[in-house]
Amino acid sequence: MNSKLFVHDINRRSFVNGPGARAVVWVQGCSLGCPGCFNPATHPVEHPSASLVDPAVLGEELGGLPVDGLTLSGGEPLEQPQAVSELIKSFRRVNAGTVLIFSGFSSRRILASAKARATILLADAVLAGPYREGSDPREIWSSKELILVTERIEPHTLTPERRLEVSLQSGSRLRLSGYPSSAQVRHFSEFLKQELDYDER
Repeated sequence: MNSKLFVHDINRRSFVNGPGARAVVWVQGCSLGCPGCFNPATHPVEHPSASLVDPAVLGEELGGLPVDGLTLSGGEPLEQPQAVSELIKSFRRVNAGTVLIFSGFSSRRILASAKARATILLADAVLAGPYREGSDPREIWSSKELILVTERIEPHTLTPERRLEVSLQSGSRLRLSGYPSSAQVRHFSEFLKQELDYDER
């Protein structure tokens, strides 16, 4: 019987969450609570925007998209190792792309857990370690360790940049993704308050 995956959000085509065009799943639930975390709404297991999904069905759906790979973030993917493993296996059955996991777990903690080890062995790379807030883009992942499970993702493609990706979701909801600075987020918020001009064609 399949386990269920707590999901916070999904982006079916992103360019700022790993190399190339990627399907991204932000899982719901994280017990780490790193100060300055980009996604504090993903910390509680239960959240109004969260949904409970069948990982095998979701993996097949995302694998059928024209993407170069799958990125798992959160929340903490390795706190749902069985469901995340099922998601990756299902994705890989229909898509030869790469799999990248963002985890707040240290490499030591991952290696100490049989379930976490088994999960990362299904991926191509893992950025492991707690998040630490920094003003310099090079400091974003200063506490992270890159675990290369395969050689399919080149390290230089994971260099963090202060880029902001904006997409319009169903229900006229905007999603911001990437690693923007606080100033960029502030400027964007101010921009949204302006009246927009558009051409009628």
